[in-house]
Amino acid sequence: MIKLFSKIRKRLLNENKTGRYLKYAIGEIILVMIGILLALQVNNWNQERQLNKEEAKILKGLHQEFNENITRFDDIYKLQEARRDGILEALTSNIEDLSIEEFDSISKVIGWSWTFDPYQGFYNSVISSGRIELISNDVLKQGITRFQDLLNDYKEEEINTMGFVDENLYPYLIDYDSPNFETITNISERTEQEKIIEKQIYIEIYQSNKFENLLNLAFAYMSAIFTEGPILREEMVSIIDLLESEIANHK
Repeated sequence: MIKLFSKIRKRLLNENKTGRYLKYAIGEIILVMIGILLALQVNNWNQERQLNKEEAKILKGLHQEFNENITRFDDIYKLQEARRDGILEALTSNIEDLSIEEFDSISKVIGWSWTFDPYQGFYNSVISSGRIELISNDVLKQGITRFQDLLNDYKEEEINTMGFVDENLYPYLIDYDSPNFETITNISERTEQEKIIEKQIYIEIYQSNKFENLLNLAFAYMSAIFTEGPILREEMVSIIDLLESEIANHK
């Protein structure tokens, strides 16, 4: 094509047709500029298409991870609620009226600790690589960024509660004879004599002022979990809704 244009220019010059040559030269320049603009437009279109594909991939990956994490959160949060309810039952019940099975159940939920540990492999990759900037929805982008701070606030309360229990409640209980592990975990059944002995141990523990004080403090530590937890969950729901909306827009 370039050779053809060159031959035409030479022929016009040789034929002394300067006016036609100038018109042709201007037309040629315009055609070249149009070609460059078209090439740039095609290149920009290809780049935009690739960015859209990458954004869609990021949205789907985050959507899957957040969906898994909200299920994980709900499971852990129910266990936290069970522990709170167990503490309340221990503090408000007529201890001597509780059966050995009820003591077992309350002791299990009071003594066990849980923390919400979400899957964050994809999330961390998106943040650390800067690919979060490919998300065009600013509200969604801000929510995803803010999520880590809310998660840290919530986990801090879980860790504080767990630390208090580990450092205070467990050492106190060590000083008492423990109910048989096999019977408390239903591996084997207690004899009637064992029921009487172990219930008395429970009553002695649960009626002590120190144990009651420890439960009151544990309950106070846990209260922050039930303040931060709903905030974190609400943010996850909002992020999931926005992700689903953006994914639908990409289809």
